[in-house]
Amino acid sequence: MNSPKIEKQDEVQDDVSAIVASFAAELDDPAKPLSLLVRFQVSDGTQDRVEEAFAAAGRETHKESGAIAYHLNREARDATRFVVYERWRSLGDLEAHLRTPYIATLRAELDRLIVGVPEFHVLRPAAR
Repeated sequence: MNSPKIEKQDEVQDDVSAIVASFAAELDDPAKPLSLLVRFQVSDGTQDRVEEAFAAAGRETHKESGAIAYHLNREARDATRFVVYERWRSLGDLEAHLRTPYIATLRAELDRLIVGVPEFHVLRPAAR
């Protein structure tokens, strides 16, 4: 018996659902604001491609109503290591962002460039 063929778009949707579920497990209330830190390393010589890919995605991301902050940073001591800081009005806003075509393009490019496994850190606002 042949298994059904999964279309690439279905794979992306399932991947996004899994990511969102893992983030939701770390939050008390997914309707409240959250921040995300993503740390990753790329092969030497590919840093410009990373910055170009994020610049393209960032222009669109900054237009999203749920995006509060979206910044790519390069570590000072190692130019092959990057940290992304994101702040969202809610997990639903982050999920909508992850489902956009420009983020699918960014993720596909990063999949080709990242060395190892990226680290994701979900942050909740501290008490004021």
